[in-house]
This record gives sequence, structure tokens and C-alpha cells, in this order.
Amino acid sequence: MSDSVEDAIATFFAGKPHSHEIFTVLRELIAANGPAELSVASQIGFGVARKFAWVSLYNVTGRNPEGTVQIMLAIDSEIAGPPVYRVNQVGRARWNHLVVVHSPAEARARELRVLIAAAYRFGAK
Repeated sequence: MSDSVEDAIATFFAGKPHSHEIFTVLRELIAANGPAELSVASQIGFGVARKFAWVSLYNVTGRNPEGTVQIMLAIDSEIAGPPVYRVNQVGRARWNHLVVVHSPAEARARELRVLIAAAYRFGAK
């Protein structure tokens, strides 16, 4: 990973150690499926042949300076139920699955690992 991407990630999570810890777990889970390209803007995207995962911080306020970590996963089928907060069909064969992650333990949940693996396969097509 280039230093500039690592610097951008450090900047993205500056002053947000809890959120950064959750992101680190999510990043490791994605990497367990294979290599992925990262891009950092208003969210952190992961892609192989196409983008399949986006990590963002929701509701960053003075009362919640860490924000809430969310991961959006693109998958070629709808997978409802926990830990999925919301599913939207955005194409003939694409559903976006939003998962809100409050802790590293939630990030390590088996159900989220299954979703990440499905999204990685989708992104590799």
C-alpha cells in the first residue's frame, strides 16, 4: 500500500481511534479474501475489478466526534437479516447492503465476514 493512501487513511481517522480500530478490522477481513485497491475521499472504497465496499463515518458531531462506522457492500443478490441495516436494489443484479458497525467485536461477526466475502466475489467479477 502506498504511503499516500496510508497517510490519507490516517487523516480520515484523525482524532477517531475507536472508528479507526473498527476500520482496521474491516480492512483485515476484506484482505483475507484477496488483494483490493483502496481509494480515500469522503469515504474509503475497496475494489478489485470494480468497487464492492465503502467505509464511511456517519453522524460525526460535537456530541459524537468519532462518528458511527458504516460499511456499504455491493453484492449480486439480496441478503437480508442481521447485521444488515438496509438493502437497496440499485441494478438488475446489484444490491447495496448497509451495515452499521459499533465495535471491533461487531466487525468480527461471522455474518459480516460472510457478507464481505460475497461482496469481494462480486467485486472480482
